[in-house]
Amino acid sequence: MAGREIDIFERRWDKGQLALWGGLSILLFGSWLLPATREIWDAIDVVFFRALNETVTWGRGFATFWALTGDRLFDIFSALVLAGFYLAVITRGGMKEFRHGLAFGAATIVLLGLVITLQREMISFPRYSPSMALDTYHSIQDFVLWSRAKEGSNTSFPGDHATVSMLLTLAWWLAYGRRVGLIALGLTVVFTLPRLAAGAHWLTDVLVGGGFVTFAAAALFLGTPAMHHAYGFFRQYTDRLTNRGLATYERLRDRYAD
Repeated sequence: MAGREIDIFERRWDKGQLALWGGLSILLFGSWLLPATREIWDAIDVVFFRALNETVTWGRGFATFWALTGDRLFDIFSALVLAGFYLAVITRGGMKEFRHGLAFGAATIVLLGLVITLQREMISFPRYSPSMALDTYHSIQDFVLWSRAKEGSNTSFPGDHATVSMLLTLAWWLAYGRRVGLIALGLTVVFTLPRLAAGAHWLTDVLVGGGFVTFAAAALFLGTPAMHHAYGFFRQYTDRLTNRGLATYERLRDRYAD
């Protein structure tokens, strides 16, 4: 909607936004299902994977990097980085911004949880990842013996981790602006590449699988009052939690001050 800023916390329906982002979601997913355009996507998948997977052979440093970042423990690190980044965002404006961010964060987590659950229930493709579908590829374990990087999957579409990161990027961009959104987008790319390099996912598992879900979420955020209602519901509880935390802090401070 050119000419005005869209507030995702407004209580309103916007049929234009709903149709736009819902339509883009359907078109993107449809382009992957239709045979003519699927051939193009498949060709892009192979070229991208071959180029990225080749970096495994560029030396022990590259292989070690992919081994570390492709490990499932790196998922925990990624989650902590995202949580730390969000905490930094919501604490930069004082208590008012923190209260707002806490409620928005709770609403976002619940909505994203519902989206991911629906994705897993409704979208199930027995798709082999590159390492299982192609005759040859460079295994990280051939270069780093201790590697525990995930290198294969028989249900690679869509990529759950990438989808979550893309949804968070969307939510933070809409709520906090382009600067925060671009940083989140950069983190999404960094956290997604290891699985692509190792052969656990195709590029379209991320671009199409995560992309069409993200477009659908954009339709939800921009075209419906879903965030308005979710935010209002959680705000009452997060405010109570914050008030109790502040009261506890003040009691402890007064006790040890005496």
